[in-house]
Amino acid sequence: MHYVGKFEDSALAPHSRYAGRSDGYAEAALVNDRTGSVHTGLDVSALAVNGHVSPHVHSFEEGFYVLAGRAELTIEGRTYRLGPGDFGALKVGTQHAWRNRGNEPARWLQMAAPQPKPIGRERDTFFPTPTSTPIPAPTPTLTPADAAAHGDLLGHFDSSQIPRTDEGRQTSGGLQGVFLKWMIDEKLGARHHRMLFIEYQPGVSIGLHDHTFEESYFILSGEVEATLDGRTYLAKAGSVLWTGVGCVHAFANVGREPVRWLETFSPQPPAENVFRFVAEWEQRAKELEGQPS
Repeated sequence: MHYVGKFEDSALAPHSRYAGRSDGYAEAALVNDRTGSVHTGLDVSALAVNGHVSPHVHSFEEGFYVLAGRAELTIEGRTYRLGPGDFGALKVGTQHAWRNRGNEPARWLQMAAPQPKPIGRERDTFFPTPTSTPIPAPTPTLTPADAAAHGDLLGHFDSSQIPRTDEGRQTSGGLQGVFLKWMIDEKLGARHHRMLFIEYQPGVSIGLHDHTFEESYFILSGEVEATLDGRTYLAKAGSVLWTGVGCVHAFANVGREPVRWLETFSPQPPAENVFRFVAEWEQRAKELEGQPS
């Protein structure tokens, strides 16, 4: 099973989960139960100038990557100033709040795992009292570079940090030439999902394979040819794709420019046999069954 869609500004709208506890906050759902997903909740979140989301906790884990603008994130009373390229994970039950004191709207890709409950089902977001105003930002405001000292799961990565040579790119495992930056994972401290930054140079591809977990892909720039369950799509900036458990898929950059996207995994992958490549198992079958190569 798979899904292909596109982010549209017109889809941004207030979410009833935060009714009366936010101002200027909007979401555009990208992947959820309505698209066939079981584990992934993916959306684009936006916060208007002077907007806020009051302090709250979730019974799911969240990850985010700031796409545009600047926002302040308060985690358990510590406030961080975030901008494009900043990312982080908020573990289950972590109290946090958002505020935009900048001069332009802020926007981030947001991942939730386990998948949030649909509205009308059991609650999974809770607001401590009082809820009328957000926590005021203490001074001085921290940056992601300060996060480790406080045990918070934040970091920074943007396209300017991608190596311009083959150094740092994959050389084996069916991923030759692919650049991967693991941002949110077990090493950072996340427990329910991963988020990574990927670049394929022109001519770079990955063969048909599948996984024991769901993946979502939010295209940042360039174009990529995606083969999902035998169907081929051309994904561009703003496209979102999702592959369910067992969906056989492949990607190829058939254009002239690098293609870059944010990718999520949920649940976190097993410790072994993360990729099941079709070509590798076909070759093994020939060897086991005595067929000529």
